[in-house]
Amino acid sequence: MLRLGITGTDTAVGKTVVAAAVLALLRKRGLRVAAMKPVDTGVVRGSPESDAVRLGRAAGARVPSEDICPVMLPDALAPMAAAARAGTEIDLAVIDGAFERLSAGRDAVVVESAGGLLSPLSARTAFDDLFQHWRLDALIVAANKLGAINHTMLTVEAARSAGLRVRAVVLHAIHGGEPSLAEETNEATLRALLDDVPIVSFPWVSDPRDVAALAGVVDACGLSALLDVND
Repeated sequence: MLRLGITGTDTAVGKTVVAAAVLALLRKRGLRVAAMKPVDTGVVRGSPESDAVRLGRAAGARVPSEDICPVMLPDALAPMAAAARAGTEIDLAVIDGAFERLSAGRDAVVVESAGGLLSPLSARTAFDDLFQHWRLDALIVAANKLGAINHTMLTVEAARSAGLRVRAVVLHAIHGGEPSLAEETNEATLRALLDDVPIVSFPWVSDPRDVAALAGVVDACGLSALLDVND
């Protein structure tokens, strides 16, 4: 089974867009896929445009939303902090059970973190631990902007320290306008610094709800070739 953990160098870098695009491509190739966002914050269950709904739509999900996203917390904070404000703790056994149900009988599972790789679920557990426990390869999404170099290098180092395989860094365009100097040069700089990690430029997508278009973007930018999935 293809096991992917999609994480980011920060929040709001385009993780859900990339995750939905990967799911759409895998479905297009005929794979039975599952999508998961173990924890989401700043959202309430039933929100029609939550990350869980968007991922489920891309996966063609016919599974309970409680499995796609077992834990939803109303405050837009790191999961541990959001849980504390809600007067609760995140039950890792509940999350693990949802993963096992989702992944059963699937060809691929795509898990999106809430925030970055070290975003804490508890005082002892972060998403790097979940990725390691579920044997997920890391796909790191970075917003293509000033600061992306340092953020990306730190995240790659964190992934390696956790023993994770880094499939690729996805440099995501966060707008459709003229690129800045940093946006024009980030890809080449990252390629020079990370010569053993593929760097993929993912373009701005004006309508991320267009699942068919998302699948095409994964093919066009070369990311599909790094997923070991044939036509």
